[in-house]
Parts: sequence; C-alpha cells; structure tokens
Amino acid sequence: MVAMEFVPRQYGMAGGSLECVPAFPGESFSVGMPESIGDAAHTTPIYDADALWTDTGGGVWTCAGGSPGELDYALTVTPAEDWVDFDFVLTNRSTRHWDQSMAFNCFMPLDAPSVKDHECVRHWCRQGRRFRTLTEVPRRFSARPTVQAYSIAGAPRADTLPCTAHFHATPDVLLDDWLAIVARDGARLMAAVSRPALFLFQNMEYSCIHSAAGFGALGPGETGCAKTRLYLVQSSLPTWYARMKAELGE
Repeated sequence: MVAMEFVPRQYGMAGGSLECVPAFPGESFSVGMPESIGDAAHTTPIYDADALWTDTGGGVWTCAGGSPGELDYALTVTPAEDWVDFDFVLTNRSTRHWDQSMAFNCFMPLDAPSVKDHECVRHWCRQGRRFRTLTEVPRRFSARPTVQAYSIAGAPRADTLPCTAHFHATPDVLLDDWLAIVARDGARLMAAVSRPALFLFQNMEYSCIHSAAGFGALGPGETGCAKTRLYLVQSSLPTWYARMKAELGE
C-alpha cells in the first residue's frame, strides 16, 4: 500500500497539498487546515500566521500555531493510501467562555480537473436517509451566491453561529456531517467529514468543500479534540459511504 503525500506550506495559511494520490494520478488537491480556528463567535484567521511544521517521519507531519491570549492549537496529519486524517487539539487561552469552538477546514481540487465541479451537479450530501446532489437541496441566495453554509443534524443551526450567519446563506435543511464530489468518470470521489462536525460549507467559485470540526464549549484553559478526514477514493458513493460509516461510526 502506497500512501499519498502531504506537502505542507511552510509559510502563510496553515495547510498544504495532497500529492501522489493513487486514485487521482497526476492531480493534486489543496487543503486549508485550518483556514480559521477558535471561538465560533470570533474565529482567528490563519492566513497571516506562519505554520510551524515538523516532519515526524513515515509521511506524518505535525503543526503548532496560535494567537497569544486567545488560543493554541496542534495538528497532526496522517496520510494513508486513499484518506488523510487531520487531528486537532485546541486550547482556549482567552478569558472568555466559548459557547462553540471550531476549525474551519477547506478541501479543494485546485489541480484536479477530473473532479472539479463549479455547478454542484456532482456535489453530494445525505439528507435524512437519501443521497442528494446539492442542486436538489434548497439553496438560500445572498450577496455571495456561490457560497452556502449547511446545518448538520444534531449540531447548532449554522445561521445561529456568528462565523456563518453573516453569509446569510443557510437554507432550512439538515444534512449529515459530510460532503463529497464525484469525479466526472463516476468511479472516484473526494469527500470531507469531521467528527465532531459543526457545519458544512461549500463555494462554487472554487469547487471547495468544508466539514468544519467542532470542539463544543470551551472555558478558559480548557482543551478539546476533533478530527477531519479527507477521502480520495476509487469507489461509488454508496460503497464509500458504507465504508466511511464503518471506519468512523455514527
């Protein structure tokens, strides 16, 4: 088994790219891990923070970051053949109680034309017990018509979270905690799922998908953990879904 390769950005926004992906030869995928993090009422953007990456061997990377007086976070990236785990540890270093905390994580087929989908006709989700394309899900249009934030069953509504409410782009639906884009050939897909997940987000402009990791409420000095798993698989959607549920549980 040959694992895909995570190539970190050593400067700027935390994250990097996924290269040498067995299911998508010759293509690469961009990951923003995280784009922002912390208190869901006032997240800390990572665009201007240098990422301090360490190669721990075997393809595994770790990263440490933070904002003085606000938060610290640590991230471990573990690639496999057709998935990669991003395991977060977040600590509240502020004097405020955070009602909800999160990591806003981006997964984008930047150099993967076989899977890019700017019309959302191959973006898939699950509502209730049925798979649906995002074109089948009601959409709430706003001043930024390409973006949409979706509420997840069992989590606070996305339009009640300050980090997403300002988009005014949350329809009145509840989805499962993942989004996927099926490749043009119908035989491969990319998917993002977080455990726990706080909300979903997508932007047609970039064909990117987000499953925001949720850490729950964190008081001053408290720490939470969450995982985002990205899949790049050769599989049908139903087969991948069954596998994902077996691996990550409900």
